[in-house]
Amino acid sequence: MKCDLMLRGGWLVDPASGVEGVRDLAVHEGRIGAVAESLDGVEAEREMDVSGRVITPGLIDTHVHLGSRVHWVGHRMVAETGVTTVLDMGCRIADLIEGIGTAGAGMNVGGLLASTVAFGDETNPEGDYISAALESELEAGALGLKLLGGHIPLTPEATARCIEVANQRAVYVAYHLGTTASSSNLRGMRELPGLLGEQGRVHLAHVAAYCRGMVEPPLRECEETLAILGSLGRRVVSESYLSTQIGTGNATSGYCRGDDVEDRVTRNCLAMRDYGPTREALRQAMLDGYCRAYVHRGGHVELVEGGEAVEAWEQAGTLLGVSFPVTPAESALVLSLAREDGGDFAIEALATDGGAIPRNYMVERGLALVRLGALTLADYVRKASLEPARMLALPGKGQLGVGADADITVLDLDRGRAVASLVAGDPIMVDGTVVGSDGVLLTTEAGAETVRRGKLRFQVVDPAGGLMYRS
Repeated sequence: MKCDLMLRGGWLVDPASGVEGVRDLAVHEGRIGAVAESLDGVEAEREMDVSGRVITPGLIDTHVHLGSRVHWVGHRMVAETGVTTVLDMGCRIADLIEGIGTAGAGMNVGGLLASTVAFGDETNPEGDYISAALESELEAGALGLKLLGGHIPLTPEATARCIEVANQRAVYVAYHLGTTASSSNLRGMRELPGLLGEQGRVHLAHVAAYCRGMVEPPLRECEETLAILGSLGRRVVSESYLSTQIGTGNATSGYCRGDDVEDRVTRNCLAMRDYGPTREALRQAMLDGYCRAYVHRGGHVELVEGGEAVEAWEQAGTLLGVSFPVTPAESALVLSLAREDGGDFAIEALATDGGAIPRNYMVERGLALVRLGALTLADYVRKASLEPARMLALPGKGQLGVGADADITVLDLDRGRAVASLVAGDPIMVDGTVVGSDGVLLTTEAGAETVRRGKLRFQVVDPAGGLMYRS
């Protein structure tokens, strides 16, 4: 037997098959060709000695931001961490596709139409309007719809209509909690069952963002949130991040319309420290060190504070991303580790809400939980690869069985980081350096013809086969 690539002597962790131990792994024609304790009889064109390292299915981040031109730098920022597949949570699909071709790092990338792009300032779009906007982006290559309710909300009625339209079309739909009648907090969570009714299905984004202590103490909010999610079953799939008050904080918009802060999340963050929802109050929050601003430097996005943040924000005409230290560490930890009575994780996936937002912590902080004993390696791989693959209806990913896609991440546990990653057997990152380019667009059958006319590689996905629709 011959193969294109051999990974020798790594500790392979594959929860889908229950395999965990030292294995050789052969890759042939973009797929897993063989896995065994020893493949000494197999001839390989290339070999990688990964002894002392951990081999996992390629990591999948179900919540990143890469879509707009200012976010294209996020491709490399994500790929540097060992992630192989991502879902952009709110874009114009043409911008995402252009970014993959221009700045891509070899990853598999899917994208959801942002409600702010679809509906603009309209807060109560009717069903026909929603259907037309969604269908247009599906035909252009999108996987579905993202409702940015916490930032720029729709009415409860329109929010429910959007979910219903996407469900009827059986495409992907994700929701950042919040309507014109609620907010991006526990009140939005309490509203969710009514929006879904008896049949609605949705991906609930970054659950930790709703448990910041704005309504009840943070841990009490976590408890109620988990109870609500438990009552809805797998009609709601979800992810949560490990970004907290220590480090990057959250991500929101610093845009002001005249003297007023426009974004509802930004307003909430200001209110948490008794600042008003005004341009001057946001400026003062920066000077006080409570709010920081995102700037581009050396091919990455970084946070700046104080006068430097104010200067960058004002030079951008306030149209700049900002960050507040508002997510309690206890909320992030409790929600990431919570389990149901049967032992399954209450929140299926780890994610980052990263990309061009500099908090791509899925490996760094996830492996910290492994070293602490809070997660086993198999637990980590389940939350960082297997369950995300099931959520996105990617049966060839999230596993390392023979015939699976050769999307692979190699981890160094001692250093707490990824040291290599491959997509379809081709390296896209080696020792923290991105070597991949362009990428593979994940699209539905509706978008396949449009994408086929371009030069971009693509894979057709059927969201109806994903976890939220299968439950």
